[in-house]
Amino acid sequence: MNIKLRFSIHFIAGLFAWILSMGIVVMLIIDGILPMLGLYEGMPGYDLILIILFAVSIIVSSLIFSWYFSRPIWLIISWISRLSQGIYQEPADSDKMYTKRNKLKRPYRLFREIITNIYELSDQLRKSQQEREKLEQLKKDWIAGISHDLKTPLTYISGYSALLLNEEYAWSEEEKHSFMQEILKKSKHMEALIQDFNLSLRLQETKAQIPLRLEEANLVEFLKSLLADTWNDPHLQEYDLSFHCEEDLIPFSFDRRLLYRAIQNLLINAVMHNPPGTAISVQLTNVQNEFIKVTIEDNGVGMDRTTVENLFKKYYRGATPDSSSAHHSMGLGLSIVKDLILAHRGHISVNSIPEKGTTFYITIPFAK
Repeated sequence: MNIKLRFSIHFIAGLFAWILSMGIVVMLIIDGILPMLGLYEGMPGYDLILIILFAVSIIVSSLIFSWYFSRPIWLIISWISRLSQGIYQEPADSDKMYTKRNKLKRPYRLFREIITNIYELSDQLRKSQQEREKLEQLKKDWIAGISHDLKTPLTYISGYSALLLNEEYAWSEEEKHSFMQEILKKSKHMEALIQDFNLSLRLQETKAQIPLRLEEANLVEFLKSLLADTWNDPHLQEYDLSFHCEEDLIPFSFDRRLLYRAIQNLLINAVMHNPPGTAISVQLTNVQNEFIKVTIEDNGVGMDRTTVENLFKKYYRGATPDSSSAHHSMGLGLSIVKDLILAHRGHISVNSIPEKGTTFYITIPFAK
């Protein structure tokens, strides 16, 4: 039954019972109690006594009537007030709503739907608070991780700069060149981290779809160029890197800068979290001119289920199985990578087995 209809029926029935009880009580007082007390109509003060008794009966009946209807209302108001203060536990006297058989007492049955909704609201608010607390902790860990990620290349830059400026040593041109290469490499690393951080902040502030600058280009040549830029780093010579595509030409519309950033992030993570000697392969497939598929696979250390499930969540910083650092980074960019792929109307997923390796799958449809 609709709560409005049920409340109306209860209210009318209660009002009728109140009026009826008032009439019965007044009749009993006039015809029964007053004569027994020797009070009859016409006696001095009789009318005043009658008025007083009538007022008392009204007050008593009104208290009973209001108790029946207002007791649940006051409990509900108190409960909602506690929720507004961030207290999500039930009021201490909420057990009074139920019988010994754990059923709502009659006055509370009138508000059954409201009570059920408040229970659900309390549960949702409690879960939301837990999620907020978890998110705040993740933010703190994320910021700490960013500081760690920026501090590491900065330490290299500072150290090599100090070596170059140390007048006690006469460095050879080859040594100086090596130091400058390291400084340049770490500077680019810092620049990439800062760009990811800025992009992440912009995405968080705008909460809008990323604007794309689409242009048609040969996706095969684009990936070859990207991989060449990434693999030219001397430190990657110890990794077994490969690229495979059955076609030489795949005309495709995409944002060069953003797609470059997304795939490069995945490659850098594959290198960062796997030991030298790991095989990293990139495969590009044109699936019937409907969509392209990019597969990035390695046979490295892999990731556990928890890391895989949270990998693309904002602020999450997981750890690979052999990580010893609490802030071992999965990169600033994996949540950004997902945003960039989604902006191209694509999809990204990951499959990973500890000690077996990790595979990322990217699919992007052809522009229509």
